[in-house]
Amino acid sequence: MTESNSAKDKKTPYKLASDGRGSLTASVGWGYTLAFLLMLFIFLILLPEAEGPSPWDAVAFQKGLLEIFANFRILDELADLSIVKVADVGEGLLKVDLDLVSVSNRKFGWAPFSIAILFVAIAIFLRGIRQRFLSSHFGIPPSMKGQISTYFFGRGINLFFPFGPGDLGTAQAMKENGASDKAATSVVYYTRVFEVVGISTVLLMGFIYLGWEGAVEPFLWTVLIFAAVVTLTRPLGPSSYKIKRYNILARIWDAFNGRALFQAIREMRRKPRLLIGLSLLSAITLIIEIAGYWSIKQAFSSPMDDYVLMKDMIFIHFGIVIAVANIARIIPYTFASFGIYEIISVFMFRIFGEGYLSATTVTLLDSFLINGLTLVFFLFPLFLAKCPSILETWRNFFSQSAIRYNGEIPQTANPGDERISNEKNE
Repeated sequence: MTESNSAKDKKTPYKLASDGRGSLTASVGWGYTLAFLLMLFIFLILLPEAEGPSPWDAVAFQKGLLEIFANFRILDELADLSIVKVADVGEGLLKVDLDLVSVSNRKFGWAPFSIAILFVAIAIFLRGIRQRFLSSHFGIPPSMKGQISTYFFGRGINLFFPFGPGDLGTAQAMKENGASDKAATSVVYYTRVFEVVGISTVLLMGFIYLGWEGAVEPFLWTVLIFAAVVTLTRPLGPSSYKIKRYNILARIWDAFNGRALFQAIREMRRKPRLLIGLSLLSAITLIIEIAGYWSIKQAFSSPMDDYVLMKDMIFIHFGIVIAVANIARIIPYTFASFGIYEIISVFMFRIFGEGYLSATTVTLLDSFLINGLTLVFFLFPLFLAKCPSILETWRNFFSQSAIRYNGEIPQTANPGDERISNEKNE
C-alpha cells in the first residue's frame, strides 16, 4: 500500500465529506443554474424564432410571450395589473392585439380541467400503491404506518432540491415508521426501477404503433436529446465507469446506472407474477397521467370556437412525448426536473410537427399540474406520518454524497450497485 493510499484510508468520514464538499457544491449550484438557463433558452431563443426573422427580434419575442399569456387565459388580469394594455387602451408595458384578447377570453373548459386534476392525482396515488406492494415484497409489515405517504414525502422533497434527495427522504421516513434499513433502501430503489419499466413499456407500445418508418426519427431524436442533456448536466460525484468523451450511448447508460438497473430486473424475475403485475401497474399509471395532461390541454382550448391547442396531434404522439419527457424525472439533475423536463418536452413536440408556442404552452401546463398536485400530496405526510426534517434530509444526502465522492463507497446506495461492487472485489 502506498503512502498516499494509507493516508486516504486513515481519513475519517467527516474528513472525506469535507474534501468532497467543494466539488459537490459546484454540482448542486450548476443544477439550480442549469434549470433557469434552460427555461431562459426556451423563452428567449425558441419562442421568438417561431414568429420572427431573428431569435433576438424584440417584436417577435413580445408577440410570442403575449400569445402564451393568451393561451393561459390571463390577459384580462394582466391588463388590470397594468402589465399589458389592450389596443393602446389603458396602461401597461406591452400592447396586446384584439385577436389575442379574443383568444384569452374564450370559454374555459372546467370539465376537462377537473378530469385532468383527477387523473394526475390518481397517477400519483397509484405510484404510492406500487410502493406499498414493494414494501410487502421486501418484508415490511402491512401494519406499518405511512407506507404510501412516505412516497409522497420523498417526491415532494424533490420539488426543492436537485439530484433526487427524496429517495433518501422516503427511506428515512420508512425507517422512522419501523422498516429496516435494507428493506427501505430496496423499496426505494425498485420504485425507480419500475418507473423506468413503465415508461419503457409505454414508449415501446407507441413505437410499435408508429411502425418502423414512423418510429426511427422520434427514437433517434430521443437519444440525441438525452445525450445533450447528459452532456450539459454535472453528475453529483464521479462516474462509475471510464467513458470516452464522445460515447453518447455510454453516457446515457451511465446516467441511468444501466448495469444495476438490469441486474435488479433479473433479480425480480424470480417473482414473475410480481414483475408482470407491477410492470402493468406502472404502465397503466403513466397512461392515466398522460390522459390527465391531454385533458388539461383540452381545458385551455375552446372546441366550440375552433381554437384547440395542438388540434392535429393524435393521442399516441402526445403519449410518446410525455413518456420521453418523463424519463427526465428518473435522473433529477435539477429540482423538480425543472428546465430539463420542459426542454425535452418542447423539442419532442416539435419532432411531431407542433410549433414552439403551443409546445411551450402545453409543457408549462403539464408542469404546473404535476408539480402542483405533488406539492398538495406532499402536505399529507407532514401531518399524517412520522417524517424526518426536510432540511436534515438534504444535509444527510449531501454529506453521504460527499463521502462517496472521495471514498470507495458505491456512488448510489442500492442493491444492484452493491452486488456489482462485490463481484469486482471477488
